[in-house]
Amino acid sequence: MNVARFSRFNRYRTWAGLLMLSTGFAVRADSAAEPAMLAAANTGFAFNLLKQIAREQPDQNVFISPFSVSTVLQMVGNGAAGETKVEMQKVLKTAGLPAGSLNEAFRNLNQSLTSLPDVTLNLANGIWYQRGIRLKPAFVAENKKYFLAELAGVDFNHPKSADIINNWADKTTRGKIQNVVQFPFPPLTKVVLANAIYFKGKWDRPFDKHATKPHAFHLADGAETQVPMMWQHEHFSYQEGGGFQAVRLSYAGGRLQMYLFLPATNSSPTKLLAGLDNDTWRGKILPRFADWEGTLELPRFKLNYGIELNDPLKALGMRQAFLPGTADFSAMAGEPLYISAVKQKSFVDVNEEGTEAAAVSTVGVGAMAILEPIKPFEMIVDRPFFFVIEDSLTQSVLFMGLVYSPAP
Repeated sequence: MNVARFSRFNRYRTWAGLLMLSTGFAVRADSAAEPAMLAAANTGFAFNLLKQIAREQPDQNVFISPFSVSTVLQMVGNGAAGETKVEMQKVLKTAGLPAGSLNEAFRNLNQSLTSLPDVTLNLANGIWYQRGIRLKPAFVAENKKYFLAELAGVDFNHPKSADIINNWADKTTRGKIQNVVQFPFPPLTKVVLANAIYFKGKWDRPFDKHATKPHAFHLADGAETQVPMMWQHEHFSYQEGGGFQAVRLSYAGGRLQMYLFLPATNSSPTKLLAGLDNDTWRGKILPRFADWEGTLELPRFKLNYGIELNDPLKALGMRQAFLPGTADFSAMAGEPLYISAVKQKSFVDVNEEGTEAAAVSTVGVGAMAILEPIKPFEMIVDRPFFFVIEDSLTQSVLFMGLVYSPAP
């Protein structure tokens, strides 16, 4: 990679979140912010969460929707109080936002995202509670008003309750995520909160299927595997330097973007990710993309991923919410509640036409600059890489992934 060449310029599918709470203590947040402030908070949380997962699962494929996690935890936060709420806000990066407008910011942001005409981006929220438990009116009202959450009483002691939630996840993710909960539920489960996000978008400039050829992909352990490699020669929004190459690919309509980062041969996706946060992402990475002619070779890949998020969230500082007898979700219900488990299932398919993505989490609660002509670049993504799918208008990170072994 020619770092000096870069120094001459500076320019231009489904995911669902489910949350369960068990007797022991547990959810409220009157947080606040404009959509732009909220998006910045979400981005900070997104990078922190992915970095923590990468530390716990080194050299492994990872695919998450941090936007969905932020959403469902905000819904839970509408029932949190005391130190439990403080910890949740700190981890979600919303602690400094003006109180009273955070829910409104989420609603405005969600409305903006679901109004895109050229791609499919659907969001849905649900709350299931044990019949007989009395949820606090303010908690219910806030989640119905700002998150349009569906609300239903179920019997968690009956198998049908799992069928109801699984059918909801299947429907809202268009069949991509199934069996997000299993019966029997953890003992004393009282509430399940869920967020689902489904995305399907075509590339603004699709890859030619006839140009896709088998190519060696170098794994982290030194081995090789053959993968179907897509090919395209175009003017891309591109940058290189600092130990990586990166290209921005637009989906139809131009608002949603995929950012692909290929670390240098002496680096790795995890090392690259370690230096990224909201400030570096917005202040140093995004402004450096510029128009550049070149060739991109990218593996066609499909990932199915699952993870329990208890430990990553605890490591980031969200501890009290998981402690029976200590967690304070008194703004959700009169009885003591706590989060027993946070899990995720996700799916992404990247091919010549575009991208489809999905996931489910359960909680047991550019302007261009005029530049001199430069030699076309070549970016062959034949080793582990990192990618982000972002809404360019609100700068909301919707999906993120680390790919160490692509599967067709």
